[in-house]
Amino acid sequence: MFVTGAVCAGDADAFDNAALGIDSASYSDAISSSNDDINEQVSDSQSSNILKDSGSGNTTSVEVKVNYQYSDDANKLVPDFYVVSNGKYLNFTKNYNVNDKNYVLNIKDALAGSYNITAMTSGYVSQSKIISGADLTNLVSFDLKATKAYELGKTVTESADKLLDFKNADDILIVTSAGVAKLYGKCSEEAIEGIINYGNHIAYTDVLMLRQSAVDPIDFAFITKKGNQLKAAIFENGSTKHSYLGTISENMTKKQWNTYFKSIKGKNAWAFASLANGWVAGVSREVLQEGAFHGHICEGTLGGFSIVQALLKYYPPVKETQSEGAGSPGDITSYKILGVPGGSDDDAAMFFLDATIGKTGYVGVDTTATGATENMIGFIRWYASSNTGDLIIMSLNSTNVKNTFIKETGINPDSGSLEELKYCSWWIKKINTNPGCLVDFLYEFTNLTAEQYYYLMGTNADVSADGHAIQAIDAHGLDMKYILSLNLPKATRTNADTIKGTLTDAQMKQIGIDAAKKGKELFKNELGIDIDRDNVDFAVFTSAGYVYLKGQETVLVRDGLHEVLGTSLYSKNMLQYHQALWKPLWFAFILRHPDTKEIHAAYLRYNVNGSFFVGELDGDKVINIGIDTLNNSAKVKAIPKSFMPDGNWFSIQTIANAWRSHPAFDQILSFLYHNHVCPGVQPGFFITDHIQKKYPLGENESYTYIASTTFCKDDSMTYLLGISPGMGTFLVKKLPNNETVSEYIAGGTYQGVLVVWDNNLKVGKVSILSFKWGDIDTSMYSTSEAKRAAQIEAYIDLYNGVNNPNIKSRPIVSTDCEKWINEEQFNKLKQGADDSVIRYVKGLNNVTKEDLLKSIADNNKDKTKNNTKDNTKKSNTTSNAKSDGSRSNSNGHSKSTDARSSNPSQSRYYGHANAATSKEPVNVGDSSQPLEDSEADQSSDSKSKSYEVSKSIETQSADSNNLLYALIGILAIGIVLGLGYMRRK
Repeated sequence: MFVTGAVCAGDADAFDNAALGIDSASYSDAISSSNDDINEQVSDSQSSNILKDSGSGNTTSVEVKVNYQYSDDANKLVPDFYVVSNGKYLNFTKNYNVNDKNYVLNIKDALAGSYNITAMTSGYVSQSKIISGADLTNLVSFDLKATKAYELGKTVTESADKLLDFKNADDILIVTSAGVAKLYGKCSEEAIEGIINYGNHIAYTDVLMLRQSAVDPIDFAFITKKGNQLKAAIFENGSTKHSYLGTISENMTKKQWNTYFKSIKGKNAWAFASLANGWVAGVSREVLQEGAFHGHICEGTLGGFSIVQALLKYYPPVKETQSEGAGSPGDITSYKILGVPGGSDDDAAMFFLDATIGKTGYVGVDTTATGATENMIGFIRWYASSNTGDLIIMSLNSTNVKNTFIKETGINPDSGSLEELKYCSWWIKKINTNPGCLVDFLYEFTNLTAEQYYYLMGTNADVSADGHAIQAIDAHGLDMKYILSLNLPKATRTNADTIKGTLTDAQMKQIGIDAAKKGKELFKNELGIDIDRDNVDFAVFTSAGYVYLKGQETVLVRDGLHEVLGTSLYSKNMLQYHQALWKPLWFAFILRHPDTKEIHAAYLRYNVNGSFFVGELDGDKVINIGIDTLNNSAKVKAIPKSFMPDGNWFSIQTIANAWRSHPAFDQILSFLYHNHVCPGVQPGFFITDHIQKKYPLGENESYTYIASTTFCKDDSMTYLLGISPGMGTFLVKKLPNNETVSEYIAGGTYQGVLVVWDNNLKVGKVSILSFKWGDIDTSMYSTSEAKRAAQIEAYIDLYNGVNNPNIKSRPIVSTDCEKWINEEQFNKLKQGADDSVIRYVKGLNNVTKEDLLKSIADNNKDKTKNNTKDNTKKSNTTSNAKSDGSRSNSNGHSKSTDARSSNPSQSRYYGHANAATSKEPVNVGDSSQPLEDSEADQSSDSKSKSYEVSKSIETQSADSNNLLYALIGILAIGIVLGLGYMRRK
């Protein structure tokens, strides 16, 4: 039997192992510690006090009291305890004394001598006390202090409450960049935990976490709705003083809007406003969640959702007909996306279909030269078993949709930001009733062959299909010239209307409550373990919030789980698993052990009739899925047949075993977005770390990455580096393996090219990115599953600075062949540089930044002279024409020079060759960065050095002229476009 007391997740002191009597090597399996603060060592996670009961021994009781820095937390949080004696974790039960508000720990197998008792709670620095046997009759008191991030979250929430009066609001929304963004060198997710734990007015799902990078500032927007009033209090850059207080409604005046924009110093002004107004307009919580992932709500995010809804209506996933077994019918088909990066719809499609870059679900470069347009997006519904597929090409017809909006409302959505907010609200009302009405099906083809499929998607190695070999080939993406040359037959639509569910919000939340209670019941009945609220070592994995239940979103199921278990994403024990919309709603309850590598699991699936399927293996409903089980090939084969039969066994066991190693918050988010853990996803951590340190962004600068080799690491780069296809900053042009052997690292591979682009100066620094794997010893295990788990653990330890003896050599990241490029060369890279961006970069001339800027200035002077001459000629021609009345309007026209209307394909990218005469597109994701102390490396030195992963690279500084250029550029843009368009681009 196992027993446990209630425990809480969060940060705690890295305990003194010598005082605990625990060997450091064994202890690192339970706790990964950080030494960022010499005087206050803090670990990233803790483990619960779960040990096998020997069935004998004495029982000793000790009474403990826990005081919190925020006294009201005593009413919401349940502390966890470790009890250690002579290097052994002691088993205990815990009772709460209601009268004294103390806990009584009943310690089993008590030994003579001293005890080390540690108290810990989410968001608080843990505290340990050593007591002797003689002192066990005395009350042991702990005074826990909040971590810096938790303190920040609590403080700004208290201030926002005073400003906005939460208790009298109809509804509350919080949008924040806290999470991956670093505070004092650590991820800041506990700030969100502080928000959730404040008072009784904020629900778990009231908080939206923006996908931003470690170097972004930590901002908070608290928004309340009361009647028709929408009011916001905004705190920026980790400040506890608000930078804005007032309306954030689309119905504000232009003067109020400009006051708002002047008050917001950072880049999140549009994010806050668009998400707040989308929320009030009634956008689904799933779309709101995707908007936070993308960075805002806009035409593209809403259009992407509409496109996916229409796709799934007429070309749904084809499923198996399952005649036996308890599992959900598996998918026969999979979706692949052919995109034109730069439109937000690409991000939405990847998000809702779970067709991410790291799972080789997306390919995209600028293929407008082939006849594609900016709003086109292609989908391949691929039948891998028969090597055939359907190719569906859809479009968000921005011009027609906007004309409909103008006709219905009389408002031009391109005339300003307030008008765009109204446009988004109008669109939300449309998609809530008929999401497909705003989308065009351009082409619907079938009988796509394997050879055609690999031409579009690319393959890094030779493959055998259709009875013949297909040679490795680079990806061509949405090559419309090629696609239309195939003369494929027209596909047949499926048009089966489904009955939409009618569950209320309360009923949806109740599903989470019922699942949590069922999970607790299984552990009690099977193992004799009482799972109390806030158990640090008890996590729930769930597809809730991503999947739909009879057409209804399931986000509020998470509220039910949180209410019963106290679990949250921000305490790293509600792991919200990214899955496609049509997948089943399931729950995996996971319990890890501090002294072993055991992980016990129970599995539930919610059935549409209201019942739960419960996983079972050989009569057991809770089983060990730790590394010892993974090393048993018979069990590994049996578990997905009856225990986790919904096709998610691999994902659950890899995340569970990674979670046992206490990964950092940014790692967890990458695992969840990728929806499984493997050694392949983890190079993205080291690559991101290298890029942010070697090429820190300055004002007006952003990263653009063109991938030549794609695998799981691209998902972690997407999540952590702040880049994506929808933002126009992550493009995919896969190359064959023989073209990706790095000449800069022996045994390494080219991954792609990185551009640090200055949108003001119109120049950038490009470099070739290479990666070499580390060497991890896995010889102690016999199965591939166990070896994989050992590799994952090693990379997690390496990233978090924990010693792991299995690491024989570290991975290496290198950026080489650094060169300065102009706008024309940047555009060439975004178009895929014909066949290979690697070869293109190698072939560029070496020029200094100064020479490149001088060349651009000289070219501009020549263009100005030529334009002056041309205008003089045109003026004379017009004058002469008017004088005789024969050609009075020969030089006039009413067409707009805005590239969005005259040539939509030219408005997708900041650096497009024809973008000089156009406003920046309203649906391009925000890739600009706030001005920071550490700006980008602007040196002209083309040399580079390999980066052996050690987290010791020094930050390089920016060119001192960069700020001056940036200020001039900002002023110029402000004059031309107006204040409402300045900061969100």
